[in-house]
Amino acid sequence: MDQYGLTAKQLKLFKFIKNYIGKNKISPSYDEMKVAIGLKSKCSIFKKIEQLQDRKWIKKLHGKARSIQIIK
Repeated sequence: MDQYGLTAKQLKLFKFIKNYIGKNKISPSYDEMKVAIGLKSKCSIFKKIEQLQDRKWIKKLHGKARSIQIIK
């Protein structure tokens, strides 16, 4: 855990999502996130997204693609 209470992978994913939304005005796809942080499966990304939601760093609208919003 780092100073933000996130693991290194969680923090890397959060920063990627935040930067991506800042540049593109939409959230990245799971495939884009997977490649960006060096994971092999979408399942791993799904778990990291859930962890960031549980910690209230992001919010995802269920049932909608590319619907991640930054909270912190």
